[in-house]
Amino acid sequence: MSAAPKDDGSFSERVSSSYRQLSLAASHLNIVSDELGKSISVLDAALKKLNLGISTWSRLDRWEDAFGNYSSRYLGYAKVNNRWGIALRTVAGNNNQPEDAAVEEWLFNDAPRALRIEAVEKLPDLFDNLIKEADVAIRKVKAQTLSARQLAAALGEATGGAERK
Repeated sequence: MSAAPKDDGSFSERVSSSYRQLSLAASHLNIVSDELGKSISVLDAALKKLNLGISTWSRLDRWEDAFGNYSSRYLGYAKVNNRWGIALRTVAGNNNQPEDAAVEEWLFNDAPRALRIEAVEKLPDLFDNLIKEADVAIRKVKAQTLSARQLAAALGEATGGAERK
């Protein structure tokens, strides 16, 4: 026994009405997404002025099953497509085959909308991580500068001594 056919007028009207509502919702969603993008662009510009050259990532979420399959999402500051900026990354794979993991990275405003929405509340954590990474880099550069000075002094003595002979 087959179901009774639906009234084409009511079906068509529902689809038409739903489409009009969806069109309005999409328009509004695009407007508010553009506003979010403008705010992120301001943050990006401020970070670029600092010329940090430091990359860091904070995990937003991770899912894993009993077979070792996983999926993770990250917010970071990194160089993506030769441009530094606030970025988003997804990683999916299996713990037993880490070399086969699929990694996708986007600058924030190019990332999928759902990922951008999820990441906004973690922006303060990103700034905290950048501070920590900058402190680590400062300590490393200071240590390496001392080593470089010692090498330069030794080389200066060696070449200065050779020139006198």
